Amino acid sequence: MRTSTVIAVCLVAALPLTACGTERKDTSSASATASSATTGDGPERGVQPMGASAPTVGSGGAGRLEVTPTSVVYATKAMADKPTNGLFVIVSVKDRPTSSSAVAETAPAQRGGWQWVAADGRAVGAGDGNAANVFLSGFDASGPIPAGTAKWRARAFDISERQRGGTLVYTDGQGKTFRWEIPAQDTGPQVAELKKKLAG
Repeated sequence: MRTSTVIAVCLVAALPLTACGTERKDTSSASATASSATTGDGPERGVQPMGASAPTVGSGGAGRLEVTPTSVVYATKAMADKPTNGLFVIVSVKDRPTSSSAVAETAPAQRGGWQWVAADGRAVGAGDGNAANVFLSGFDASGPIPAGTAKWRARAFDISERQRGGTLVYTDGQGKTFRWEIPAQDTGPQVAELKKKLAG
């Protein structure tokens, strides 16, 4: 009889510990999900294919901007300019405000903007090397984009031949990061137009 009583008391004492352990696990899981949603790095976003649109926040956290990389071209020169690392990669991007006011992309000075990340993990900023000298008419929109319109931009990067094919990364006005997988060969509906502009 005494043995049965001791066993019963032990089982009752163990129950709160089990419940606490379950609650701690669930809370940890919820925290991880919230963290992923805040940073924009959760699996629900991941790396998108080129051509997919991203709903971003504008510079300074103002307004909403739909950003869509549409085409990529690789070139050993852009008119008279040559890349310091051997290759330019130029990506055409269509920006469209989805809010009622003008919206601008973020810039590196605001800890935002564009980067090219190669397969080896090395990041190259837009404008690094001689990429800052690449200006293509019709793809050179800058500053805030008025509501109800869309503008084309060309994002250029100075890379090496080994860095062909990579991940295009954009950080918006809330610090959220968006990624697109970019092919290692010329691809997309704007290829012919981009090549014509690059030739001068």
